[in-house]
Amino acid sequence: MMKKGIIGATVIVALLFIQGANAIPWGKINATPNMTAVYVERYGQGQVTLDVQYVPYYFGYLPAYVEVSVVGAPSWLTVAPNPSTFVVKPGESFNVKVAMQVSQHDIVAGTSATVELLLQARLVSGGALRQIDGAKVPIIVSYNPFTEITLRAVKPIMRTSPDKELPFTVDVVNYGNSPIIVELTLEEEPQGWKVNINPPNLKIEPKKPGDETYPYETVTITLTSPHGPVISYHNDWEDFSIRATARSEAPYWVKQGGTWTTATQDITLKNIYSVPASFLAKNRGFYIPGFDAIFMVAGLAVAALLFKRRKK
Repeated sequence: MMKKGIIGATVIVALLFIQGANAIPWGKINATPNMTAVYVERYGQGQVTLDVQYVPYYFGYLPAYVEVSVVGAPSWLTVAPNPSTFVVKPGESFNVKVAMQVSQHDIVAGTSATVELLLQARLVSGGALRQIDGAKVPIIVSYNPFTEITLRAVKPIMRTSPDKELPFTVDVVNYGNSPIIVELTLEEEPQGWKVNINPPNLKIEPKKPGDETYPYETVTITLTSPHGPVISYHNDWEDFSIRATARSEAPYWVKQGGTWTTATQDITLKNIYSVPASFLAKNRGFYIPGFDAIFMVAGLAVAALLFKRRKK
């Protein structure tokens, strides 16, 4: 009987500690995220917290060694669990912070992808015959909008003469990640000059993967220089400025409590961005009322004289 007892104990020890045989399911890892969906920013970091527990199937006193790895993620996102390895006792909880940061900025706002985390575990005492079932955690990650524009003037300083049109060309560049509607308004009006902005409103698409440059649209600001009612001389500098306000067409999501909802108010750099631009114009020269008509009459007189000489 004693020999049988020794043999039986030896078998049990072998089942528990010897490597290489079929493993016995001994327990499992539960991993519960505090949210199954998250929105990440262009500049900033998203975070999900995993509540990790080791649950033995039968009995358990020894803790489990857990490894967290990222087995699925989009190319535009960097995912880092912290810590990636740890020890958890049976029946206790351990929190893992999973940080997510955008690594590629030419991704259009609203793009979604799935991040998949794998948690694998083993008993700290070793023993491949006792298997701990791991856990997979999927998290939906979406890209929030980021709004930014700049005004690029070809020639911000120009000269003209009285009663002439002076066109300023301005490029409106979309540095954000969503389609935007831009409104251009005159912020500081030049005294005595007529101003026309064409077009006053425009739509600009975002940069897409593979694009070499950021998208832009061109606006023409046409000034008509002032003049007096009689013969006059002008030699004046005049400054003016415009303002471009961009609004994103993509909804911006904010976290309220434990849920995500669309923002109801404009948030700077998220769905609205405003930028000014200043210009300088010079009006120099004489203005003579009907000056063009005088030249036309003189030209006709010269033409008539030449025609008369040919006939002779």
